[in-house]
Amino acid sequence: MPTVNYFVSAKKRDLAPIYVRLSAGREVDIIVKTLLLVDADRWSNKTQTIKQRITTEDDDKLIKKLHDLKDYIETEVKNFHDGYSKEWLTDVIDKFHNKKNVKAKNLNQYIDNFIKEAKAGDRKNKSSINLAPGTIRILEGFKRIFGEYQGIYSEKRIAWHKDKEKHGGKEKPLRPLRKLDFENINIDFYNSFVNFLTNEGYALNTIGRFIKSLKLIMRKSLEVDKLHTNQEFKYESFHGISEKTHSIYLTRDELDQIYTKDLSLSPREELARDAFIVLCETCLRISDYKKIDINIRNIEGKRFIDISQTKTGTPVIIPLTPRFEEIWKKYGNKLPQIPEQYVNKYIKTVAFSCGITEEINWEGVKFGKKYPRSAKKWEIITCHTGRRTACTNMYKAGISLTDIRKISGHSSDKQLLEYIRISSEETALKLANHPYYKDSNLKIVS
Repeated sequence: MPTVNYFVSAKKRDLAPIYVRLSAGREVDIIVKTLLLVDADRWSNKTQTIKQRITTEDDDKLIKKLHDLKDYIETEVKNFHDGYSKEWLTDVIDKFHNKKNVKAKNLNQYIDNFIKEAKAGDRKNKSSINLAPGTIRILEGFKRIFGEYQGIYSEKRIAWHKDKEKHGGKEKPLRPLRKLDFENINIDFYNSFVNFLTNEGYALNTIGRFIKSLKLIMRKSLEVDKLHTNQEFKYESFHGISEKTHSIYLTRDELDQIYTKDLSLSPREELARDAFIVLCETCLRISDYKKIDINIRNIEGKRFIDISQTKTGTPVIIPLTPRFEEIWKKYGNKLPQIPEQYVNKYIKTVAFSCGITEEINWEGVKFGKKYPRSAKKWEIITCHTGRRTACTNMYKAGISLTDIRKISGHSSDKQLLEYIRISSEETALKLANHPYYKDSNLKIVS
């Protein structure tokens, strides 16, 4: 868990700001002002408090406030397991000092505030759990594209539009400025926005995520913050969009090849491989990976992961497999730590070196048209492939959907079956061995 420390950098002035530093190895190192001041000559960075043995009443108040702030930050850290940033820590400190965001006056301000509050842990999902880092990233992506629909662009995006080399020798025109507010979110807007996203080349599932983000914003601003009375976003025709994904899973044989691959000369690939295998053995999302170490317990002499999932808050108890135990012991009774993006990067290299090069074909939709797509299997392996792999291989091993759901945390069989990746060929082979197809005593009706 990240540690919290105080320090003062000024030496000459009478009153200096006290800074807080949140750190956890190389992954996290954030410095933010605490909004508290101290006489620099009387401060010790070594002890992180005032030097003098005899303190005044004001000194005692400052020391108590620093102690309370540290406790408050550490509590927020425990409840927010990923995505630490300078903005997030600033919001935590502001919240401690009761410095709240100015109430939004329009839709764009509300979106800004909503994302800031989500990062600070002040916005919850329907299970009263902090919004997952992935959800917040989707909201940030929605904020950018929703702004561009209104003609609001960042300097970076303006430069991209003016880069003729990227647009066939011509500048891509900017949309005229037309800011929207809550009452503008109607069916006409929906059709126009979907058409805009389609013309921008977004995949159907990405468009669906943007619409879902907008509906979340509109629902919270209506039902929780009561900033408008517009309910047109609830209409059936104001719906999300999706298409069947081409997500894959790895067979047990493919997992064996990956796990037994000698990567002793490639330490980063080895770390990524071992972290990926843990996901395949536990059925957990990458957002839960960092919590596994502190959530292992014994039940009647057997070891289990006992955890509440970060995304949904669903409690699950997962038996440890022999392969998980091997990885656990390999790293000194803890799991290998490596950022998600590196797992996604290096597991592809490992899979390619193992010969996992089957061609995967599917139908995509872009610019409103269907077209064939294909890729080698190793090219589309990601962290989430681990969760799909676990669900599918458990199902193939004969474990019931009900029992798989107890481990995966899916709320229904229908939802779980969307994760299970059994090809038509695999189904046909399974049926070929069924007694119905092998029973020679069946009579043919003439």
